[in-house]
Amino acid sequence: MQLSLKTRFTVFIIGSALLLSLVMGIITIRDMHTQIEVAISEKAKSDLATAQEIADYMHPGSWHVVAGELYKGSARINDDTELVDRIGRLTDDTVTIFLNNTRVSTNIMRDGSRATGTIAADYVSETVLTGGKIYIGEAEVVGVKYQTGYAPIKDDSDHIIGMFYIGVSKKLADQLKQSFIAVAILSARIALLFALAATCFIPVDTWGTVSSARAGPINSQTINHKKAPRS
Repeated sequence: MQLSLKTRFTVFIIGSALLLSLVMGIITIRDMHTQIEVAISEKAKSDLATAQEIADYMHPGSWHVVAGELYKGSARINDDTELVDRIGRLTDDTVTIFLNNTRVSTNIMRDGSRATGTIAADYVSETVLTGGKIYIGEAEVVGVKYQTGYAPIKDDSDHIIGMFYIGVSKKLADQLKQSFIAVAILSARIALLFALAATCFIPVDTWGTVSSARAGPINSQTINHKKAPRS
């Protein structure tokens, strides 16, 4: 069965709208994903700097090791909860202070207790402890993925003796992504509705004109002319 011109044109309009919506949705979601990852990374950097300033404010003095334990000024950091808990409340992040690659103070909980005594991932230790660089990126912390920031802790002799860690939960990024995807789907539906509505408002005369143009010029021989009366 051959479809009418109007039906074919309607299908063309709807198909074009769907294709355009799909392409725009893919581009939007990809761009959104990149922007969220950048935003979360920037938050990790900012919170890491904030955490270090809070540590300097609460415990003035240098970082150093005494009898195998980490100190900041005169404050013993091993098993201290006040510093990491305050930073965690202000930033809504997970916070850990390492002596070398071992957690000695943290607000990360595991099995109902603080995850002190656990070890940092090897690739983090290599970047921060061995390379002396700040690590910003996704890392698995006690079995949970975070967007993290690790900075080396140095003593007065500029020796790296530990790490300062901040972790932004990936749940926040996932929630933002789901929100953007929902917006993209809603936009696609609205575009489709507009395409459907557009086909309903095309005047009937327009379809007749298009149909006539498709049929081609009328043959003059098919027109019946009245014969002139004889004189």
